[in-house]
Amino acid sequence: MDTTLTIKLKDGDSAVINVLDIIDSNVYGKTFIIYTFEGEDKTIFASILNEKEETYSLDTITDEEEINFINSEIDRVVAAS
Repeated sequence: MDTTLTIKLKDGDSAVINVLDIIDSNVYGKTFIIYTFEGEDKTIFASILNEKEETYSLDTITDEEEINFINSEIDRVVAAS
């Protein structure tokens, strides 16, 4: 996947993220996004991706089971690259 998104940060600034994968989980009823910040490809992040009409927002993953799930997905993405 070679997709970038521009996101707005809490401080009002914007940043570009490189999308590594988007996972729709039927188990958790959520969509997760795995990404890096442009220019900082060594650190991989994951968030809950929320869609509202024409905009998207990212939420922090706080549930331990969801964290374990997304960590295994990150391992899969890294192994495939």
